[in-house]
Amino acid sequence: MKFPFITVGTAILLGLNAPAGAQVGAAAAAAVPPQQSMFKGSPGQELLRVTNEMWFLLSGVADRKGADAAAPSFMKLIDEMEAIGKLLQGEDGMAQDLEALDMLHYRIAEALDDLSAEFESLCRVNCYGSPALIKGFRRAVDSGVVGEEVVEDLTEPRPVLTEKEARHEISRFRRLAAPDRDLLLALQGVQDVESANRAIASLQSLAVRLENLQPKQEHADRRFSPSALRSAREAYAPVEPLLWGIRTELVRIASLPGYDEMPYDNFSDALDRVYENLANSHSTWFEDVFDASFRSDLDEALHENVTTSN
Repeated sequence: MKFPFITVGTAILLGLNAPAGAQVGAAAAAAVPPQQSMFKGSPGQELLRVTNEMWFLLSGVADRKGADAAAPSFMKLIDEMEAIGKLLQGEDGMAQDLEALDMLHYRIAEALDDLSAEFESLCRVNCYGSPALIKGFRRAVDSGVVGEEVVEDLTEPRPVLTEKEARHEISRFRRLAAPDRDLLLALQGVQDVESANRAIASLQSLAVRLENLQPKQEHADRRFSPSALRSAREAYAPVEPLLWGIRTELVRIASLPGYDEMPYDNFSDALDRVYENLANSHSTWFEDVFDASFRSDLDEALHENVTTSN
């Protein structure tokens, strides 16, 4: 998905043909008094700066504490975005400084692509349960900084796991290492179509094992208390290197000659089911390994595979 500025972002900032969700942002920006003096560069340059600062801020968020800490600065950057929108719109409601903006369009688009990935990544982990950052993300929608569909799945954090529930989850974490280890071995054995097809039965069995290790519905998407978090991380520690190994093998397999062709279809179907159950059973910290860079590596491997095949 492209960040809204790539498709309608300049319209949002300039108040031109903005979608319904962006009209709120235009109205909010209109309420901001002219602030040219607060900016050192042109509106286009300032938009690039604020976009990069917002990306840097969000890319450093890795847990609830960091999300809470980032929220006030995020709100201030939204204020700056709205002020820049006001400057670009101009006192008469018409677009201003378009030439400077056009000159920076490629750099702005590239920066917004990176920022989009951070928004989506944090939304997938529900902003680590931070009410303050969730509020900031919803404000970003109202301001036209991000599309509503990006944050539609954000939910207020559920109650912290009780002591008994935490013990159950920690015990489940310890049982994840065995199927992960078997999955890594199965993937390491895939070198061509024949070995891939031989691995299908193992993958089907592993999919069931991982499905049976998914968290209870009432435990899903809930945080550990500070006192239980250390034990949870210790129980999960042996799992993480296995996941990194699995990640490496998935990218390698995607680059096998002809992987995008029919002979691999049955294997790919079995692997898709395993990956889905792997994500569900490891949901607490899955995105730490299978993040945006993994998807980028996988896309690159598949693209090179297609290019080589052709």
